[in-house]
Amino acid sequence: NKIYKDRHFKKFIKDQESWLLPYTAFCVLRDKYKTPDFSKWKTHKKYISGKVSPFFNAENKDYDAAMLHAWIQFELHNQLCDAVNYIHSLGISLKGDLPIGIYRFSVEAWTEPELFGMDFQAGAPPDQFTELGQNWGFPTYNWDAMKKDGYQWWKNRFKALEQYFDALRIDHILGFFRIWRMPVSATQGILGYFYPAIPVVEQEFKARHIPFDFDRYCKPLINDEILHSFFNGEADRAKDFLIQNENGTYTFKEEFDSQRKITDHFEGRDFGNFEEKMIELCANVLFLTENKAGETVYHPRFNFFKTESYRYLSDWEKQALYDLYQDYFYSRQDFLWKESALEKLPPILSATDMLICGEDLGLVPKCVPEVMDDLAIIALKVQRMPSENIPFYDPKNAGYLNVVTASSHDSSTLRQWWKEDRELTQKYFNQQLLQTGKAPDELEPWIAEMIMKQHLYNNAMLAIFPIQEFFATDKNLTNPDMDSERINDPSKFPHFWKYRMHLKVEDLLENASFNDKIANWIEDSGRA
Repeated sequence: NKIYKDRHFKKFIKDQESWLLPYTAFCVLRDKYKTPDFSKWKTHKKYISGKVSPFFNAENKDYDAAMLHAWIQFELHNQLCDAVNYIHSLGISLKGDLPIGIYRFSVEAWTEPELFGMDFQAGAPPDQFTELGQNWGFPTYNWDAMKKDGYQWWKNRFKALEQYFDALRIDHILGFFRIWRMPVSATQGILGYFYPAIPVVEQEFKARHIPFDFDRYCKPLINDEILHSFFNGEADRAKDFLIQNENGTYTFKEEFDSQRKITDHFEGRDFGNFEEKMIELCANVLFLTENKAGETVYHPRFNFFKTESYRYLSDWEKQALYDLYQDYFYSRQDFLWKESALEKLPPILSATDMLICGEDLGLVPKCVPEVMDDLAIIALKVQRMPSENIPFYDPKNAGYLNVVTASSHDSSTLRQWWKEDRELTQKYFNQQLLQTGKAPDELEPWIAEMIMKQHLYNNAMLAIFPIQEFFATDKNLTNPDMDSERINDPSKFPHFWKYRMHLKVEDLLENASFNDKIANWIEDSGRA
């Protein structure tokens, strides 16, 4: 009763009711039915605002449970505001993080499903770190629906975050240009395509004299030779999942004709490499299909020239398809993606005074740096993930509108990276750090110090590091269990954020030599 009568709590509920009421109702229902998957709830599967308003009625049986969730949000808000005020009193600014996606079974998906592509999943195409791409699992955005009210959903997010932050990092800002999406029937990012994109239509195949055949191009090519190369001695077992065609090739049986169906079939059973190969066989296609305004259009599968399906084409057909692939990925989309970003970003960014930074890593279209410069969005430069065709990014080349860093929360730490690829480490040691001789087996503190200073002494507006990289400069502070230093691995599902600092903050505060060393670097580099 004391909490219910608290005037600050009552004011919080009144001011925040537009999001707090559906949020608390969602929490109560999630706990009641023991799942966030609202399609499995016995009541309120479909959100109707009038049907959830009773959760804030004192006569309702769920009122106390709803108020508990509301009170937790109230307390979190107050604690965060207190922390922000304290940090500001020290002359320190706070930079927050805006995830690009939402969870498929979240309150946002429940209350406003029309704003999202619930039949799709977002992810990333293959890159130097993941050959199969990434499937993040969350739905894509329905930008046409969001545009109707001037992107109010996004503006509300920015308004909420600016209560706590002075600067904001937009995760995967490339998603405002185009997103990598795949149907829910896929489990691997390799079966995705860019959206929006100018697809390939059947007429284009004809214009390029390519003998388009839907089954040959859009279904997995499977023959006896391919089965033996995929499964070795288990080729006959694989045929249990297939139907043999008249021409000697095979087609997946309907109950196994997608990666999702195969994954579901093997769920709870450990078939190891066999299951992986079956899923890989599903991706042995040249083109992916999309239904666009009632017409089937086509997107080249990423790296289709590495597939077994491509290997079985004639040389001239390979060349014709490769030319089409190059045009699709590296020429025809740029203007569309620039237009797409310039339609969304200016109205959304106008809703806030926060300094906006964009995480622009990955397969970066040519238009991205132009748009970010035009809109004064700070870019991210991670030394070992250069967007240019160079082995390493040199922080001394960073212009003012950049954040430079040695690692990100999605990458391994410097100490881990040092041991991942000895050949690459050696090249980095000699060419980037300009050291002679053999690179040490471990990332020694003097090397970590050199890397940190590279990132501090330059013209970039911001130099931001995971705290693990500071610890790497002092052998007494490094974690004996190096593999526990990584924060997140986005290529693996589920994406666990398990990092916990192995040191006490109180002990760090008393470590004068370490603190003075870092403070001197900050001051001497002009970043104080």
